[in-house]
Amino acid sequence: MKAIHGLFAVSLICLATASARAEDVVQVSSLIPYQGDDVANEAVRKECDWNTTMPRYLAAESDGRVVVAEKESNTNTGKRLVLVATHLHTLGGGGWTGPKWLVLEGKLMQGNKLLGSFEVRRQTIGGSFRACSTLTSLSEEISDDILEWLKEPGLNAKLGDAG
Repeated sequence: MKAIHGLFAVSLICLATASARAEDVVQVSSLIPYQGDDVANEAVRKECDWNTTMPRYLAAESDGRVVVAEKESNTNTGKRLVLVATHLHTLGGGGWTGPKWLVLEGKLMQGNKLLGSFEVRRQTIGGSFRACSTLTSLSEEISDDILEWLKEPGLNAKLGDAG
């Protein structure tokens, strides 16, 4: 009988832990939009997929803390990470074409409540000889910065090379 009560208690603890973890999961949109038409030229918008691969990378590297939401929902009461690309500069040609950078703004929301915010910037002098590959590399570095920030989110944080 004691074994049954013990097993029941362990089951309740596991259930409580699982539901607490479900509340801590953060959704991110499957597409990171550009803040305006002047943020990236047409070639970058058409040819580069960093802004769709980055959310998947975030989720894959998060140990289940981040999931990709295929559809944006304003009725979502869970936590969601809203990301927007605000500045980028990239040219193919590696170190011969000067510095490259990617800047995002992020907000951690729960319903209409702002839980945290940041600006994250990553830059490189080198990069690859393909502009899109450089953006993908920078977005992966930014993802790692964001995952670290999600452990203790705060307001107006400066991440990556911005901090």
